[in-house]
Amino acid sequence: MLSLLGTLVWAAPATAQGCGATACRATNVVHATVGTIMRLTLNGSTTVVASSSSAVYAAGRDAVAGPTAIVKSNGRWKLQISAAEPTWDAADAAARTDKPASDLQWSTLPSGQYTSVATTPSDVAEGGATAGTPLPLHYRAQFDQTSDAPGTYTLVVKLTLVGA
Repeated sequence: MLSLLGTLVWAAPATAQGCGATACRATNVVHATVGTIMRLTLNGSTTVVASSSSAVYAAGRDAVAGPTAIVKSNGRWKLQISAAEPTWDAADAAARTDKPASDLQWSTLPSGQYTSVATTPSDVAEGGATAGTPLPLHYRAQFDQTSDAPGTYTLVVKLTLVGA
């Protein structure tokens, strides 16, 4: 969860006081500066398991549902996605050590246009003030029979919420 909070409150000096026979009055001005407040939470599993069955290899890819990002903000925002490293981490000795991050693609719709993940952030969505905008993510891992040896591959995907 990512939360950015920013509020500053201060009181200005009181203005001249005027007193009558039965009351004394003074005025005071309070200034409040509200900064951008943003929050990003993820619902659902943050661990996505793509299978590498013979049918998946024949198709060359496997599509799976990822987490749903929930954005809350009091101003303009942009959600970005990127890979932490340029290649997947190969957990097994036989696994391919140079499998590119771009072999993972993402979309906000299961049958939508998929975009390859890169180390440079890509915009997922943007919007204005919201009490909670859900953004479901879908991943599609690409497999190559000639390159992807049996093994376990891991890729850290970063979701970043920024002011727009």
